Amino acid sequence: MKRILSVIAGVALFASVAGAQTADFKGNWFLQLQGGAGYTVGETDFSDLISPAGAIAVGYQFTPVFGMRLDCSGLQGKGAINNKLYKYNYAEPALDFMFDLASLFGGYKWDRTLNPYLFVGGGMNYAFNNDEANALSANFPKDNLLWQDSKILGALRGGLGLNIRLGNVVSLNLEGNSSFIGQAFNSKSSDDMVDFQPQALAGLTFAFGKAKPAPAPVVVPAPAPAPAPEPEPVVEQPVVEPQFESLTRNVLFIINTWDIRECEQIKIDEVVEALKANPDTKVRVSGYADKATGTAKRNMFLSQKRSEVVAQAIVDAGIDQDRIITEYFGDTVNPFDTPEANRVAVCLVK
Repeated sequence: MKRILSVIAGVALFASVAGAQTADFKGNWFLQLQGGAGYTVGETDFSDLISPAGAIAVGYQFTPVFGMRLDCSGLQGKGAINNKLYKYNYAEPALDFMFDLASLFGGYKWDRTLNPYLFVGGGMNYAFNNDEANALSANFPKDNLLWQDSKILGALRGGLGLNIRLGNVVSLNLEGNSSFIGQAFNSKSSDDMVDFQPQALAGLTFAFGKAKPAPAPVVVPAPAPAPAPEPEPVVEQPVVEPQFESLTRNVLFIINTWDIRECEQIKIDEVVEALKANPDTKVRVSGYADKATGTAKRNMFLSQKRSEVVAQAIVDAGIDQDRIITEYFGDTVNPFDTPEANRVAVCLVK
């Protein structure tokens, strides 16, 4: 049992790490309602041991890959002794560890249509209403496992499921699972160490708090300036020094850092030179982080540090702090096409 729990914990840790870096994922609660049929493995015809089954579960999706749910399944089980059938009832509350296979192997997509998952878990099986088996007690051997009133047994379970997305909130759910329960479950001893209760279920999964990621703000380019009117003819045209308009320099950073590299310091020096040559200008330092890596919180921190360190370098070069405007956007805005280009502090002198 300890080895099984260690494997489950290891897989859960791997799945959590695998899904933790998705910036636009938001954890959400979910509710599952399922109904179908179960089969109690026994020594008679297959069709005779099929019985109705149902389940209700509440869970939470921690990362795109890993989730957990509290599940209660059950309804009716069946057994047979000397070709005489008997029915009883059971309920099986359990804790399941769930792994989204599509996100694990294909990356997270909030609007993916088919979302297969695997789960393993365990709990307790509470069986009751065994009157029909006890009415046939004379048919059971002396070393039987026949129980009266009720019986509580440990249970391990696992299975595969599929959520078929119907909308942002609801999905069609299909699931096949099997419980591994102590031998006394069907009141009979056998060569197997456990009894098996496979189920085939269908129902609905409702997601709460799962929302479509907000689109990045659309950057609308400024309209082109209107052409200047033609000057009136004059006898002499005075020599006019060209007026400074603007200067833009993109200071790039290595992933997950805010250190200014020597090759980027040259760009800051050009910004400082432009500010000194044009004392009426100001500089706007805008920090960004690429959306392809890291969490939204981490990226907001990175963009803040990048804008601040560039602004401080400009101050250290002799520019008054009042001439510097500092801002940062995290990964909410990615103005460039590649992740490398968005690890940047943009300096605009105007």
